[in-house]
Amino acid sequence: MPVQIVDPSIDSITLTDLVDHLQQSSFDPRDQHSMMAMAPMLKRLGNNRTFLSDVICAELKDSKEIQVDNDYTPQVIMLHSPQSSGQSYFIRACFWPGKNDEILGASGPGAFFYGVPHDHNFNFLTIGYQGPGYESDYFEYDYASVAGIPGEKVDLRFTERSQLKKGNILLYRAFMDVHQQMAPDEFSVSINIMEHSLRSVTMDQYEFEPGTGTISQIINRSSASALFMIAAGDTDGEAQQLLRDVFRCHPMERVRMAALEALVANSRSREASLQLIAMVESRHSRFMQSRARQIAERIEKGASDAAR
Repeated sequence: MPVQIVDPSIDSITLTDLVDHLQQSSFDPRDQHSMMAMAPMLKRLGNNRTFLSDVICAELKDSKEIQVDNDYTPQVIMLHSPQSSGQSYFIRACFWPGKNDEILGASGPGAFFYGVPHDHNFNFLTIGYQGPGYESDYFEYDYASVAGIPGEKVDLRFTERSQLKKGNILLYRAFMDVHQQMAPDEFSVSINIMEHSLRSVTMDQYEFEPGTGTISQIINRSSASALFMIAAGDTDGEAQQLLRDVFRCHPMERVRMAALEALVANSRSREASLQLIAMVESRHSRFMQSRARQIAERIEKGASDAAR
């Protein structure tokens, strides 16, 4: 489960104080110990009971520019975005609707990741800031043992159920901790220091099927698949060759397979599709081989169904 950190301090700091401290220290959010060392400062920010309302009021005064650096859903307010090249962190506030709140009924629990077990491909430090806080069922697993294919069974080991109460601090460890959140009794807020590193965009984050421990989907944010599908629809030789080059040379496996899948989706025959899939060989990773088998099985099943 996430690392629980206890800090009894009652003094407070401003958001600017926290940002200054992070910038002036040798803070590396990829390192769990470095993250844990920031817990006292996050606790002191959490002790400041007015800073968040001050931020929100300042944003509302300029509604045309409100949250311009925020790529998240309205559930998140960006408190300090990755403003400079190479900045390895950002700070955000997350809002958690209560189980009887109208917005939860209107949007559904999935909009807030309630009831959806998932891991993280980044470390983050969180504190309960307002309200009773969400409860979570916590699990751990071995990321390296997973190929990362939807439908794959994963050994999720249940550790406990606990609540992110006001003042509680947790370190969620990348590629290890899985949690399934439940709506709090009342509206709640948490404050996070988030890792912002290359691995959060190059390594996979998974959503798991509740109760089964199987991967339901990969929840990385990437536009590569859509772009490749558009390119593959162009029948000239250049687009097709570019996608083949991406498959052969790109350093990210997901991107390589997205290029290959776009070629397969736009191939003219079953035989041509299977020839493309055969480009995945035994020297490729377990993920790529497993995904290739899935695609080949789907092609064969489609051919079999069409023949009936």
